[in-house]
Amino acid sequence: MLRSAFAAAVLVAVATFATFADDGGLDRPAPWAEVMLLGTYHFANPGLDTFNTQADDVLSEHRQREIETLTARLAEWAPDLILVEWPRTEQARVQALYEEYRAGGLRDRRNEVIQIGFRLADMLGHDRVATTDVQHAFYSEQQREVAAAPNPRNQALHDAFMAYGEALQAQAVDLMESETIGGILARMNTPEALAANSDFYMRFHIRHWQDENQGGAHTIANWYARNILIFQNMLREVEESEGRARRVLAIYGQGHVPILAHLIEATPYLTLADPLPYLAE
Repeated sequence: MLRSAFAAAVLVAVATFATFADDGGLDRPAPWAEVMLLGTYHFANPGLDTFNTQADDVLSEHRQREIETLTARLAEWAPDLILVEWPRTEQARVQALYEEYRAGGLRDRRNEVIQIGFRLADMLGHDRVATTDVQHAFYSEQQREVAAAPNPRNQALHDAFMAYGEALQAQAVDLMESETIGGILARMNTPEALAANSDFYMRFHIRHWQDENQGGAHTIANWYARNILIFQNMLREVEESEGRARRVLAIYGQGHVPILAHLIEATPYLTLADPLPYLAE
């Protein structure tokens, strides 16, 4: 009993020490910047996701007007820095593309990085757009092994996953037929829509196991790892701006937003801004 009490006291002492040890005091550092996450769909239909909604042509006259309206609304928030879903390793290439855009080129490109990110950065007179994405495997080898020879439970789970994705895809098609681009993004960034996207991982993938193979958990670990690496790149951009980036807009696929939002809220260095007032018309 005495030994157990002593061990508990040691643990409490260590835990108490840890709360003070980070920066020499209990107070958390003041935030460096505010980050707005804009979850998007892929304008150019690259077909990189499990479920890919066919977007209509964003170069059409009415979609171009809608993007102009959207970027004007985002400009009201006045971000100091724009981060885009392009690998950090391609910063030099993206910078060259941005400079080409500023010179009047690339107007025929459908990618949302160019249509929203470059357009807005140019509108605000920014010298650069920052790349913060990281290439990382998604499906784990363990989950591929389960998928290659699923038991009846996992086959039923896969079928439910596919039905769920197809239902969300049908909703997206209806949304594109009835809404402006600003309206589409407003719906995509609601808490309900973000939760529905997160359910791909925490409702379906997390239940993919078979015998002692934790395949789905390994896949989710891959997804979290990619987003944690992205988040560190975001934080690095803010720190290396030396106070110049007080408002940061990050333009990423919708699926990234729930995890990135959690990481932003967890760190003392950043705060989260709501995009919805700048999207809804």
